[in-house]
Amino acid sequence: MQLLNRRTFLELSGAAGAAVLASTPARAGGHSAAEVFTADPQGGLVDSTVILGEDKAVLVDAQMNVPNAMRLADVIAATGRDLETVFITHMHPDHNLGLAVIMDRFPNARPVTHAALQPVIAGALQPMLDGMSAGAPAGVFADRVVVPEALNADHILLEGERIDVLDPMHGDTDLISALHVPALDTLIASDFVYADTFAWTAENTTAERVALWVESLDKLEAIGASTVIPGHRIESSPNDATGFAQTRAYLAQWVEALEQAGSADELRALMQVGNESRGMGFALDMAVGAVYPG
Repeated sequence: MQLLNRRTFLELSGAAGAAVLASTPARAGGHSAAEVFTADPQGGLVDSTVILGEDKAVLVDAQMNVPNAMRLADVIAATGRDLETVFITHMHPDHNLGLAVIMDRFPNARPVTHAALQPVIAGALQPMLDGMSAGAPAGVFADRVVVPEALNADHILLEGERIDVLDPMHGDTDLISALHVPALDTLIASDFVYADTFAWTAENTTAERVALWVESLDKLEAIGASTVIPGHRIESSPNDATGFAQTRAYLAQWVEALEQAGSADELRALMQVGNESRGMGFALDMAVGAVYPG
């Protein structure tokens, strides 16, 4: 399991670029709705989803750095709801290192994750924060980690409506828990699905591991949700089931490139074909580096 540090994530994502702030309504049902916040490029273009009830809210994923987590907190505050629960989908730092910022703003919220994920996240958080913050300017990353509690249930209740917490499966890392919101006909797919960005394949450098990811995509697509919120996107990407086909196509290209390439340069070139406009170029750099270290 590969931990990201400041060099491999923040610097490769590039220091330039305006903030990408996206608040996109998902399909509404009943009295509920969902808003999607997308980080700027330095935050990895990661999605956080705010599920809204009439008076309360649930947040899914908490961003990576302080600036994006603060903007996310502003989005939550602007809804006028009380944040009740924060769910963390997996151990990657871009989804959880901002949790301290969220908890400072909403101290009554309960941070949770799937029970099978809790020990993995608990063991990874401090090393990830140490690696990411080493040499970073003050204020870029939180000064502490917040470890989510184990959720010993298969759902979260928001004002009596279920948010189904799916058992962890293999995606861009070994264990990711997606969420299904039946009232919204919405799947919060996290890092099983990527939209218009390079996928994080640094932990999937064999056809066998990629096949596990594709198997997870098949199971999630079978749910049939009309709204599908990816783990990463560019601002204009849609929240719909097209993300499944797009992610499968990228993974198929990755497996073919792994078979054909004889060097890092060849692998990078093969993966750039047709993908020139994708965001998160650092993810390709890291994937190539995982196959051809040094």
